[in-house]
Amino acid sequence: MLLNIQDFLEKAVRGEVTLPKHLVKEFKESCGTAVEKQFSKQRNEPEKLRMSGLGKPVCQQQLGLQQLPKQSSYNNIMRFLFGDLIEAVAMLVMKASGIKIIAEQKPCELVLNGEKIKGTLDVILDEDGENKVWDIKSASPYAFDYKFKRGYEAIKDDDAFGYIMQGHLYGEANDIPFGGWIVVNKSTGEWAVVHAPEDQMEERKQIIQQANDTVKAIRTQKFKVPFKAEWETYKDKGEVIRTRNKLMPKMCTFCDYKSHCWKNATYQPKITSRAKSPPTVWYTTYAQKSI
Repeated sequence: MLLNIQDFLEKAVRGEVTLPKHLVKEFKESCGTAVEKQFSKQRNEPEKLRMSGLGKPVCQQQLGLQQLPKQSSYNNIMRFLFGDLIEAVAMLVMKASGIKIIAEQKPCELVLNGEKIKGTLDVILDEDGENKVWDIKSASPYAFDYKFKRGYEAIKDDDAFGYIMQGHLYGEANDIPFGGWIVVNKSTGEWAVVHAPEDQMEERKQIIQQANDTVKAIRTQKFKVPFKAEWETYKDKGEVIRTRNKLMPKMCTFCDYKSHCWKNATYQPKITSRAKSPPTVWYTTYAQKSI
């Protein structure tokens, strides 16, 4: 698949391809749909349990269902829009490069813990005569190089957004394997294809059970934050020194409802960084501003 895409794009660079008019029309329609979705009141509709989110922490999903105000930056809408537009470009390129598309943006559902959970998969592809569910992702250069390019196990080891569960739930809902991820580096335009394991039935059984348990926990478990803030530390001549600051748990930094759990959280340049332009991090306690 990746070779087909790369070959097509190399030909496009040399001016050797002409896109069929129907693909250009489909792409325009997809872009229009993406803009309407992101700049619509519908994006602020009450949250529901969905396959795309079940792999996230239970606490985060519980807060979402309470319709609490989100702590979102103004640029979030642009990030989401870029993701939708890159997905539209990816579909255009895949179709033009001859990859066989069986279905795209297909609604599906599963009954988990007695409750119908819905989702919308990105695409089903015919891979060597076998239909598989694939997810399309746009990634930052860092995530592209240090997560997706390292393969399935690297994603599994650091899956804050529940990508693994999402893919297998889509596969289970359609009774076909999960193929993996088609990833576009949104800075460089590079592509990567991350394959899920061929032998995945045992893992899928575990994931379906985990999804059932998650739905049950969301509906019945008392809300609690399972993550703890850690003291910020740095090394000086080999000695570990602790500042008076605490860093927000990594999983919480991805949550839109962090202010509900961390009332005094503040987004500040990391004081222990020696970089000329220090990275900005979330502090739950910010009592020391320099070292």
